[in-house]
Amino acid sequence: MEAFRFRAAVGACVLLGAAATAPAAAQDFPAQCQVLKIIVPYSPGASADLAARVVAERLGTALGKTMVVENKPGASGNIGTEEVARARPDGCTLLMNGTVIATFVHSFPKLGYHPFNDLVPVGSVGITPTLTVVPAKSPFHSFSELVEAGKAKPDTLNYSIAGYGLQQHLAIEEVMARTGARFVYVPYKGAGGAGMTDLLAGRVDFASFLAATVAGFIKNGQLRALAVMQDKRSPLFPDLPATGELGLKGLYGGVHFLLFAPAKTPRAIVDRLDGALAKVVGSAEVKERLAGAGMEATVMSSAQMAAEMQALSDALGPTIKRLGIRLE
Repeated sequence: MEAFRFRAAVGACVLLGAAATAPAAAQDFPAQCQVLKIIVPYSPGASADLAARVVAERLGTALGKTMVVENKPGASGNIGTEEVARARPDGCTLLMNGTVIATFVHSFPKLGYHPFNDLVPVGSVGITPTLTVVPAKSPFHSFSELVEAGKAKPDTLNYSIAGYGLQQHLAIEEVMARTGARFVYVPYKGAGGAGMTDLLAGRVDFASFLAATVAGFIKNGQLRALAVMQDKRSPLFPDLPATGELGLKGLYGGVHFLLFAPAKTPRAIVDRLDGALAKVVGSAEVKERLAGAGMEATVMSSAQMAAEMQALSDALGPTIKRLGIRLE
């Protein structure tokens, strides 16, 4: 009996100590950080990089600490993402990435981290919609015309995407599965380079790219946008029909960018970062700057982002399985 009481007392002390440690950690944050760091697991100029650089300085100011952005590209963003997943959970090292990593549990057999178990969403920055675009001289002036051509003459129209197995690709595959249209995928590395050159020249019939990639080409008349791949119209392109309006509900073409922290980061620190980020993203200046980068500023909490990631994983997992996608 005495031994039991001793163990119970020790257990109670441990619990009280843990409860006291979390508020203390939050109280010390971010003073204990030499610097606040946002790791971007993609190259400079990518949408995630633009999002990080728009919010970094203002978030650092809000927290009273210098904040730097560090690019660590490679392996579809998984190198930098894994580094943050393994980082010390003190709030000093954060990750800027998209909700797309929620689908990686289905497409990467050897993923070095688990997006749900090893990371916790801090809060939302913004959404970059995906657009279906055609060259300026294309005969297609609507998304419906493109789909009908893909049904009438299967496997004669080709398309490019920014990355095999990513949301832009899965959205096109879902269009084909639902409508009976058949298009031919032409592999390119990334959305720029030869893929964009061939699209502009008309050697590729259409593409599914993030708005940030193609907005400038649409504005100068080199590309024509046919639809935004989501249920509702985007405020960035209010005149462009959404695929949801065209009878294709539930396409997840766009990428939602957000901040993550290591999973064991104390909740109080996550909440403080969440609140500071919401104020930054909700400011008129940041909304304007994100819009200029092809991104709709979106204030959503840590809990809301966790729910969105789970919904995305549940929605796209079956498509990834049906296509047999395995990435490395």
